[in-house]
Amino acid sequence: MSRKLRFLTLSMFLALGLAICWAQNNPDRPPTPQPGPAGPSFTGLIEQLENAYKANDRDAMGKAIEQLKQSRSRRGRGIGPGQDRPPRPAAGNDQQPQTKPPLPKDDAEKKILTVLDDIRRDPSQRFANISFDDGRLLRQLAEATGAQRVVELGTSTGYSGIWFALALKKTGGKLLTHEIDPDRAKKARNNFDRSGLGEIVTIIEGDAHQTVKQHKDPIDIIFLDADKQGYIDYLNQLLPLVRPGGLIIAHNMRYPRADPDFVKAITTNPKLDTTYVLMEGAGMSITLKKR
Repeated sequence: MSRKLRFLTLSMFLALGLAICWAQNNPDRPPTPQPGPAGPSFTGLIEQLENAYKANDRDAMGKAIEQLKQSRSRRGRGIGPGQDRPPRPAAGNDQQPQTKPPLPKDDAEKKILTVLDDIRRDPSQRFANISFDDGRLLRQLAEATGAQRVVELGTSTGYSGIWFALALKKTGGKLLTHEIDPDRAKKARNNFDRSGLGEIVTIIEGDAHQTVKQHKDPIDIIFLDADKQGYIDYLNQLLPLVRPGGLIIAHNMRYPRADPDFVKAITTNPKLDTTYVLMEGAGMSITLKKR
């Protein structure tokens, strides 16, 4: 390994260490919308650096390291990417509102929120699960629309499904969720039962590209969180069943990179209307099937 490559590699790990330290010291820092020209996010720069290292692209590694240094310096001064502005005002001076934890309405909801917290804290159950804020949004959308039938692609350990079922328990609806991995399906089934939601959730095991063919009834909400390249196939198979006014929600629209074919399908169809939310994290798209 050349001296220059050794230096770049060492610099990369130094930058990664700085990134980790920054994240540990700012675990609850809420994202603040920033005016001005857009720039790469801190997470995006880390991703660029990792990709450059895997590809042994020394020029790209050096560029990413330099951008990380600049990003860290600007964040330390309270400045967003691509702009100059003073630090955020002190507490009590027009700060952005901060999200508060959900308050249980009754004992049943308290029990469900406790199970959700257990899953989130258990390292063995975090596989491919959505974030806490993503889950709250799913619950709000399902309950606000009075959803009766939700179809989920990608159960994992049941975290997102419990958020949906929390709403469906109130609306009288049902969740049908697809999972290809038997071990994760088993954990999910246990979590649904612990939450007292087992009766309103049906786990369908197997390859969802095949098992979705069994759906025949109208669907209020589709939630896509399985294999990302498969989104377009799920959409093509299930869109005819989505009722007018129904929603297609897709996770991981920012990270990992969304399938261009799926993005084109939900943004160029005049019968659909798509927006993007919570893009500071993995990102989600919400698509309305127009009436």
